[in-house]
Amino acid sequence: MSSRTQLINWLNDAYAMEQALEETLERHVKDVEGDPEVHARIQQHIEETRGQAEVVKGCVESLGGKVSGSKNAFANMFGALQGMANKPAKDTMVKNALADYAVEHFEIACYKALIEASRSLGEEAIAGKLTLVLREEEAMARFLEEKLPRTVRSSLAAAEHDG
Repeated sequence: MSSRTQLINWLNDAYAMEQALEETLERHVKDVEGDPEVHARIQQHIEETRGQAEVVKGCVESLGGKVSGSKNAFANMFGALQGMANKPAKDTMVKNALADYAVEHFEIACYKALIEASRSLGEEAIAGKLTLVLREEEAMARFLEEKLPRTVRSSLAAAEHDG
């Protein structure tokens, strides 16, 4: 397999990852309807995720590839995280926050690798587009990190109230 083909494969993984994440975020946004700030930010990230998938698709096509219609290992991993995070429980918000935070950091690592691969192959335009996606992922990770302590405290307070 050529390096170019490998990059196309990795970009297809990222495309599937974004599609799977959109589905997860659609579920999680419903769980935070009582928190307007977090609800709005997750809704914004759903739109960003759709745009990111389109950017990645464009990168694949610019390299002469086609996006894969099948779900792959990355999509399956996100499905497992989604399953863990969506069990009906009083601590659903904390579980969602942990899963979302982990996923954002996984995405950050993926995009850093894709940027390096693109640059190594002289594909600076692709690296530039992926860098913009990386910045969105980093911003979402920072937001989730800032909100995690409040989410944990709220969950503990609810448990204390109920128990």
